[in-house]
Amino acid sequence: METTWKEQTLETIEQRSWPEPDFDDHTGQRLYALWRTPLARFTVEDIRLLIAHKAALSHLVPLAIEKLGGNLFAEGDFYPGDLLQSVLTIDPEFWYANRPLWSSVYELIRYRDWELEERGIRADGFLELS
Repeated sequence: METTWKEQTLETIEQRSWPEPDFDDHTGQRLYALWRTPLARFTVEDIRLLIAHKAALSHLVPLAIEKLGGNLFAEGDFYPGDLLQSVLTIDPEFWYANRPLWSSVYELIRYRDWELEERGIRADGFLELS
């Protein structure tokens, strides 16, 4: 039986290891562990954290879009919509190189600007890329 990409780890997909963290670096330890965790086990917070650290965006943004499609204001550890905010603040170079992904996110938010504003989610930089 063939393994789907979601059953693989970022370490396998990216064919590289995450740097081993300092012993007292909680975030570094978490990122190190996530790099070796199958994508199918990722929580909203796991995806948000990795995206915030600009890790493996070409693999994580599709997962984020999937989560956001089910709940635009999916919540990690901080507030409702923190995953969306992380996605919207990804570097423009990524979006220019990945227009279909940009379009998918755009379709999720295009008619919901009042909800974004009400929740304090800033999309202006993302929308300027249109």
